Order: sequence, then structure tokens, then C-alpha cells
Amino acid sequence: MKSALTALYNVRASIQRLDALIDRINSRRSKLMDMAVELQARGETYLAKRYAEEIAKLDRMRSRLEVLKLVLEKVSLSIDLAITMRDFKLIADEVSGIVSEIKKIPESKISDLAVYFAELEVSIRELASTNLETGPPLQLDTTETPDARKVLEEARSLLKTKLENENLQPPALNK
Repeated sequence: MKSALTALYNVRASIQRLDALIDRINSRRSKLMDMAVELQARGETYLAKRYAEEIAKLDRMRSRLEVLKLVLEKVSLSIDLAITMRDFKLIADEVSGIVSEIKKIPESKISDLAVYFAELEVSIRELASTNLETGPPLQLDTTETPDARKVLEEARSLLKTKLENENLQPPALNK
């Protein structure tokens, strides 16, 4: 369990670091855009074009970092699921493959992120190699109580009324 929590911490730390980096890129982009507008207004088109090229590079980098952030958020959710369901082996194998792919992209070599990715890779490797004795997976109790049944019936009737008021055909509701 400790290795799962360590991996989750490392993923979330990486996401926070990516957020900070994306914010810095956005700030830099904004400053460069202001300069490009000012240069264009003064008629210095050559310098304005150079600023525009730099802005385009920043936009591409920000886009790639945002994709990387989405991947890390998926990893975070997977680890959360593993912790909740107490099924670490399958998730660890899947996440291990994702982390090894992340290490191949150039953005993972950024000095601010490289340390976090190295720690993440180690913690995921530990999680995959550990035999965790966690007991049976958690079971979700889906038994209905009379109060819950009343609330569901009320919700069904409200939905049916709302759909009838909108002149739509109500779907077949499970009873």
C-alpha cells in the first residue's frame, strides 16, 4: 500500500510541476504577444515575425505538455482505482508501460520534470514487483432500502413529467 501511495504522490507532484510549467509558458507567451503587437504597431515587421515564431514554438510546447498532463491524470486515476479496489498488479503493469513510454518523449527530459519522472518510474516499478496481500477486493453493496426505492420512484416520475412537458417520448425506465 505504501508503494501505491508513493506512486500516487509522485504522479500528483508531476502534474503540479506540469501545471507550473504550463503557467510559465502562458505568461511568457502573453509577454511575447504584447511585444509582437507593439512591434507590429511601430512597423517593425521583421522582429514581429520573430516574436510570432517564438510564440508558435511556445504554443506547440504547451500543447504537448497539456497532453502529457492528461496522460498523467489518467495514471493518477488508475492508481486511485487500484488503491480503492485493492488490485495493484494489473494496474501497476499497465501504468508501468505508460510511464516507460512517457520517458521516451522529449518533454520528460525537461530538468523540472526529469526528477519527478525518475521517482515515478521507481515507485511504479516497486508497485509492480510487490506482492501485496490486501485481502479480497472491496464489494459495492447495491441492496435497495425502502427509502432509496421511494426516492428512485420519485425521480422516475419527475423525469417522466419533465419529458412529457417537453413533448418528448420518455425512455423505458427500469422499475
